[in-house]
Amino acid sequence: MGEEGNNLNKSILQEPLGELVAKQLRQSIWNRELQSGERLIEGDLSEKFGVSRNVIRDAFKILEYDELIISIPRKGTYVTELSKKDWREIIELRTMIEAHVFVKVLPLLKEQDFKELEHILEIMKEKAQNQDWSALFDLDVQFHKYIVNLSNNSRIIKIYDSIQVQIRTYMVYIDKYYSSYESFYNEQKELFNVLLTKDSKIVDAHIRKHIEYVEEKLLGEF
Repeated sequence: MGEEGNNLNKSILQEPLGELVAKQLRQSIWNRELQSGERLIEGDLSEKFGVSRNVIRDAFKILEYDELIISIPRKGTYVTELSKKDWREIIELRTMIEAHVFVKVLPLLKEQDFKELEHILEIMKEKAQNQDWSALFDLDVQFHKYIVNLSNNSRIIKIYDSIQVQIRTYMVYIDKYYSSYESFYNEQKELFNVLLTKDSKIVDAHIRKHIEYVEEKLLGEF
């Protein structure tokens, strides 16, 4: 059993093996170690992670639910290739939710909330200095998710949770649109400063401008 299999065994009491394998495969997709359209071989993965094929199938079910992979009968399982339509729908839904929620929570934001968001920014600044895109993207998702959770709307939160993995996957392709790691951090810092104003018009315009800028760049490649 390889090192990865040993790491899985150490965590067996915390999470089901299928979820642990799914997490590692998800991270491999986000790190571009697995490319869009690449075939996933059940037997190879079973050997790599030191787990049974049933565990790999469980991981596949989780990733299929996240729409990160697709299983084609009699052909195999592949990393999903998202189309321009897919990206547009994800971005449109994200814009609808965040533009609404970020404005809605403004009266609810307390000093402790700003401290929590500032703490995320402090870690982001450190990761920017370490030139770690993956960590920066994870923290960006964490920042936005924190705001959405403050909405106290269980249905909005559920819908947002359902597209979290796709939003994070979409971020894999946006690093090229930033001049530096610091510029990505600075953009998140600017969003924080905008929230401090508690001005609904400014916040709404800022959120839409940010998401639409990336949408234009990303969809322009298709």
